[in-house]
Amino acid sequence: MPSIFAFPKDENFWRIDWFGEVAFPNRLLRRTQPSVLVHLSRVLNTSFQKNPALLLASDCTFASRQRKVWVSIGTLPLLRIGDIWRNGQLAATPDYELEQFLSLEINAETAVLVKAGLNLEEKGFLLPRTEHPWHMECTQSYCLMVELQENLRLIIPCMELIRFYFGSSSNLLTKLFLPPLVRDTLYNKSHFDKNSGRLTLQLAAGISGVSAADIGRIHMDPHAWRTAVHVGASLLKGSVSGQGAYPQAYFPFEGQTDLIASGKWLSFQDDPRATFIAYSLRSCSYPFPFRSLRYDVKDRSPSSVRKNGQEKNESGARIVRKSASDSPDQQLIETDASNKLTKQTRPGWGAARFPDLTLKTIWRNRVLSEPSANNVFGGTRPSDVQHSAVGSQDSERRARPIDFEIRAKQQSEFPVPEFLRAIVDELEVLDGFNIQLLTNSEQDGWTIPITVLVSEDGEIDASLFIERGENRLRERRVAVFSVEYETECIKIVAVESSPVHMKLYLPSNDDETDLVETLACAASDFISRPEPKTENASHLIRWVFDTQ
Repeated sequence: MPSIFAFPKDENFWRIDWFGEVAFPNRLLRRTQPSVLVHLSRVLNTSFQKNPALLLASDCTFASRQRKVWVSIGTLPLLRIGDIWRNGQLAATPDYELEQFLSLEINAETAVLVKAGLNLEEKGFLLPRTEHPWHMECTQSYCLMVELQENLRLIIPCMELIRFYFGSSSNLLTKLFLPPLVRDTLYNKSHFDKNSGRLTLQLAAGISGVSAADIGRIHMDPHAWRTAVHVGASLLKGSVSGQGAYPQAYFPFEGQTDLIASGKWLSFQDDPRATFIAYSLRSCSYPFPFRSLRYDVKDRSPSSVRKNGQEKNESGARIVRKSASDSPDQQLIETDASNKLTKQTRPGWGAARFPDLTLKTIWRNRVLSEPSANNVFGGTRPSDVQHSAVGSQDSERRARPIDFEIRAKQQSEFPVPEFLRAIVDELEVLDGFNIQLLTNSEQDGWTIPITVLVSEDGEIDASLFIERGENRLRERRVAVFSVEYETECIKIVAVESSPVHMKLYLPSNDDETDLVETLACAASDFISRPEPKTENASHLIRWVFDTQ
């Protein structure tokens, strides 16, 4: 991960104290992306590495002499209040006080906007300076106050709400901070099947697949859409009125949820633990409004092919230029990204934010092999790229365009499941075919659960499940491959079994309906004929397309 150039470059430890105003793009200031003012203070007691509880003391940092730096909003997925940085790199993520808030009722009455410097009914400050000096230069910034039982309250800075619920990728966050927000800039071609609970989306160009679930909630839940729109609208209103461009945010839902948050208990009047200020949210149990989600990423414009360095010579062969590699000491700078370098993603790893998603299937297509191209590799490899940026690709400066993605702590590349290995090996060596995996899921990278069919008598066939121990079952996994040759196409479905159950299907005109029907047919065929004749996948494909 590149270091953040704007952060202090020294051996001191610096704590992110708070987020200040947001600045809109300004060409005169060479700022073409929205930016946020980050307040940092130097940690005075380095013993926190052995005893993190020291960071709870109000004098643990030099809060009266904060350093303020502008960073692009696209960097926000990496930034959390309370995190410790050193030499531009994340050094520690302390838990402070880790609290679990169960059965919180979230609605317009229980969760209200307040300013960080609020004196509640003239009875005292919600965030008393003697216990929490780190917000004092941002008292006009907004927080959401949630009522708890026994006259307690939870305070969440609005920037943290935005980061947690919409900070899955740099691109999604940036869209929210550039009003007005339009749905087409996030997704299009949506379809929701009420019977199965399956949502299908085509993400807009440039939107990362890791944001598919967040965008699915924005599409399905009106509270989520209003919250997303309100981020930019509140900034615009504050900027025009002269009150400061501080973002406002709400929860993207209404209902009951469990939250886990890192922060600090503060006093109010006579109660020493009356207000919990959340530095970072860690988990939210509220369910997403779909059972499964399939997404596609919209193709980029044809100009992207030219920008990636592909040209043709006189014989018609593609000339593929050698791509530049990134320097191991690459720094993230505040500028527009290069219009010549290929955009890359940078994963940020963290624990799963939403337990509900661990129970749901999210998948997309993935290319396994394409017809061989007549390529000529030319030119020498360019020098390493020393800088990167999350800004738009409008600059001549040599800064790698990047998009930060927040992923759960799991394998970035999954091994092929045992029952699929032989089929995948055969498919990957086929030449002249365009082969895609249509079931690239976040669970194992290859399969999704088999469609569970219910008979007219309301019964479910037990053969669709596999025993996982005493009185425990799980659905069989299934993989679907699309194989194209010239203008013709077939689908191969492989169902988890021994030997593997494999069958070919012809597609229909409607891709989405076709995939749903194919999965249902495959489940039905497996029930009626669970042990088909074992065949070689590559030989079968060549026979179907008559390419022997």
